[in-house]
Amino acid sequence: MNQEIKDEAIEQLEKDILFGFENADDLLETISEMFYDEENFDEDWLKQEIQERLHKHKSESLNWEKPTDFDKLVKTFDELNKEKIVSLHKAGYTRQDGEEDCAEIIDELNSIGVKAKGYCFYHTQDLERAIGTEKNLFLAYDSYNREDELAKEVAYKIIEVLDKNGFKTKWNGSLKTRIEISDIDWKKTVDNIDYNYKRVFEIMEKYNT
Repeated sequence: MNQEIKDEAIEQLEKDILFGFENADDLLETISEMFYDEENFDEDWLKQEIQERLHKHKSESLNWEKPTDFDKLVKTFDELNKEKIVSLHKAGYTRQDGEEDCAEIIDELNSIGVKAKGYCFYHTQDLERAIGTEKNLFLAYDSYNREDELAKEVAYKIIEVLDKNGFKTKWNGSLKTRIEISDIDWKKTVDNIDYNYKRVFEIMEKYNT
């Protein structure tokens, strides 16, 4: 296994650890899959790197000021789910991925009698900006039926709840523009909590049936 492959694997690992959603087993699986065609890929080396870097990140987290911006974002999304706005964390890699995930959940909720107003999410590419130099996080949104007036209602509710939870937001009022959380300080460690499918259904069913 050459140094170029190691560097590429470490670059991805560092990002995934900063995102804070994947545990050691998940990281080993997803990063190994990136190099499935490398005959000499050293999984033992990768396991060691994962353990050391996860431990370091967890140790550093003990000094973080609480609540973190992620804690506040979870609170925000939980409140939005109560308001019938399906809100997903790290929903796929692209905007299309996130929209498909939201549509699937909205359909399933509809089948049990819960009518969602719309949705809200950020995806992996958005997180890459959040941990980079830009320090912003863009949120996609829409109404469940793509109706403009309802979509604006959804957008204003998202901004209202974000502002209430201490975030700086930017939005120009256009449905073609996503909502921006400015100056986000992304800090998260792996906690093995499902912040999407399971959590959304629990909140939606509890407060909207």
